[in-house]
Amino acid sequence: MVANDKRVRCPRCDGAMVFERFQDMLTLFYSWRCVNCGEIVDPVVSKNREPARGTKKKAVGE
Repeated sequence: MVANDKRVRCPRCDGAMVFERFQDMLTLFYSWRCVNCGEIVDPVVSKNREPARGTKKKAVGE
């Protein structure tokens, strides 16, 4: 593997990701899918996985 390798890796298993077309009843969209574990990551998934900024409540006593 080359040092500056730009391949996309799976956040779950570190497997190779491929860019695929998906379709539901009304929408056609493109997303990344892991060829190893099947993890699908699209912009909505990525946004929902980001930590909430400044909204995390601290536990009592912290």
